[in-house]
Amino acid sequence: MEFLQYSFITNALMAGVLTALSAALLGNFMIVARQAVMSDMLAHAAVAGVGLGVFWNINPIAGAFLTSVAATLLLWWLSQKKQAAPEAISVVILNGSLALALLLIHIDSRSGFSLESYLFGSILTITQSELYLFICLNIFIIGLLLFFWKNILTLVFDQDFLHSKNTYKSFFEILLMLLIAAIVGIGLKVIGGLLIGAMLIIPPLIVQSYCSSFKQNVIMSALINILAVLCGIISSFYFDIPASSSIVLTLILLFGLAKIPMIRTQ
Repeated sequence: MEFLQYSFITNALMAGVLTALSAALLGNFMIVARQAVMSDMLAHAAVAGVGLGVFWNINPIAGAFLTSVAATLLLWWLSQKKQAAPEAISVVILNGSLALALLLIHIDSRSGFSLESYLFGSILTITQSELYLFICLNIFIIGLLLFFWKNILTLVFDQDFLHSKNTYKSFFEILLMLLIAAIVGIGLKVIGGLLIGAMLIIPPLIVQSYCSSFKQNVIMSALINILAVLCGIISSFYFDIPASSSIVLTLILLFGLAKIPMIRTQ
C-alpha cells in the first residue's frame, strides 16, 4: 500500500472513483436509451473545446465544457427537427469537432500545446484544485440523477408515457444529455476524450446478463468501473504504463470473461 503515501495517487484515486460512479450511472441510461454513440460525439466536441480554449487563451477544460454543452443542444435541436437520424447527426458533429480541434491546435502550434493528455487522459497529474472541482461536479451529477431518477428512468424506458403524464419531457431529455456532456468533460483529464466511452458503455454491457433489474445493473456496473480504475492506477504506479489504457483494457478483459459463459451455452 506504499502508493497511498503519494498525494498524486490519492488525488487520482478519488477523482477516478467518483468519475467511475457517475459514468456507471449515466452509462446505464445511455444503453437503455440507445445513445451509446453520443459519448464519442461529445468527447470529440470536448476535444474541440480544448482547442478553442488554447486558441482563446482560456482554461482548456472550460472550453471543453462549453463546446460539449453547445454540441448537446445542437444535437437535441436537430433531432427535434427530424431532418436526420440522431446517430447520423452525432457522426457529423463528431468528425467536425475533431477536425476543428486539429485546425485550432495547428494554428496555435507555436504554443507547444499537445492534445495527447486530453485525448488519452492524465489522471496521475490531477492537482488538488482540479480534484476539488471534480468532486463538486461528480456530486452534482449524481445528485441530479438521484433527484430526477424516476423521471429520467421513465424517459429512457417509455417516452410516450412520460409525455402523457408530464409536460416537461424535453427538459429531461436535455438534462440527461447535459449530464452526459458534463461527465465527458470530466473524463478528458481522467481517462481521455477517446476513451471515456469505455467507462460509460462497457460496464453496463458486462453486467446486463447477470442482473435482474436496472438498479442491480447500476450497482454492479459501478463496482466494475471502480475496480477498473483501481487496477489502472495501481498498475500504472508499479509497472509504469498509462493508467487510461490499463483502465480500458481491464474493462475489456472483464467484458470478455463475462461473455465466455454465454458463448459456451449457445
